[in-house]
Order: sequence, then C-alpha cells, then structure tokens
Amino acid sequence: MLTDGFPIMETIAVRDYLLSAPWQYLVNNGYIRDGGQGFYCVTDDGLNAARNSDTAAVNLEMLSAIELLAPELRGFAHYFRENRLKEVVPAAFELYENRLNEIRDSSRNAAIKSTQGKDVVYALFNAKKLKLPYPKLNRARKHAYQQGLTNVLSGALGWIRNAYAHEKHQLPNLKPEEALELLFVASYLLRMLDYSLAKKS
Repeated sequence: MLTDGFPIMETIAVRDYLLSAPWQYLVNNGYIRDGGQGFYCVTDDGLNAARNSDTAAVNLEMLSAIELLAPELRGFAHYFRENRLKEVVPAAFELYENRLNEIRDSSRNAAIKSTQGKDVVYALFNAKKLKLPYPKLNRARKHAYQQGLTNVLSGALGWIRNAYAHEKHQLPNLKPEEALELLFVASYLLRMLDYSLAKKS
C-alpha cells in the first residue's frame, strides 16, 4: 500500500502528496481530463498512449536493483525511468571499454597502446597488465581459465557493445528486465578488471 507505515489520520494527505506530481503530468499532457464535479476520465490521447506502450512499467524493485551494480553504473536509473533502454546498454559497455582503455593507456608498451576494441583484452593479459584473479584455482587449468576469462572480457565488446552501439536499430526493443540483465553483465566485467588488476605483483 502507498501509505503503509503512516498514521491513519495522515493517509489521505500522504496519498495526495505522493500522487500529485504523476497526476498533474497526466493532466498536463492531456491523458486525463476533469469531467466535472471532480471526476476525471481518460481522454482519447490517454487511451492511445496506453495502447501504444510496448514497455512494462519500471517497478521499484528493478530501480533498487541498480544500486547493486558496480559504482560506475549506479546512476543509470534515469535511463529506465525515461524508457531509453536501447541507450543504457551501449552506455554501460562504453564505460567498460573506457576502463580497458585507461589500463591500456597507463602502459609504456607501444604494442599495447596501439591495440583497440576486443584486441585490448588479449594485449593486456599477454603483457601481464592484467592477471588471472583467484590464485587458488587449479594451476593445471590456469591456461584454460585465462582463455575463458579473456574470451568473455573480449567477447562482450565484440558482441554486446558493438551491436548496441552500431546497430541498435536492427535489434528488438528491450524489456526493462532484459536491459537490467545486460547491466549486470557489464558490472561483472568491471569487477573482473578490478580483481585482475588487484592481483598484480
């Protein structure tokens, strides 16, 4: 309930306060109108807007989940509120790519500095700028683990970032939960970069 936790005598005032801004938005945009005597009805524009909406309402649980992401991504809730879901994905993965580029640019190695895109990941691991995290993993499998990690870190650029940055018009519209899933992928990749750097000797 909207007014849970408030004293019973304050519930009407609290409800009116919380609903006043969204209600005024509907009135100002012509989606509802006063039919007389304080009763409102939905206008034709309001009905059309409801029929043409192909996105689910963004609920509070989804917005609060964004706070669990890497710190760089926690300010992205506005993309969901503004229904800019195809923009939030490339923005998140651009942050990830920029982080890789910062690590690359901190190197004195000219060969590393000349790499771009998905090739940056392999160059950083080959030059030991990034190392495999979790040193207790089985050493006999180290090569396979590192290959798997570098493929994931690189593949995210080649698959997710590039598709949404260059051909988002060719991709289907995202549901809010699908966009949030991709943000968690970007968050995990950022964390893996931090862990790989933290293990440097």
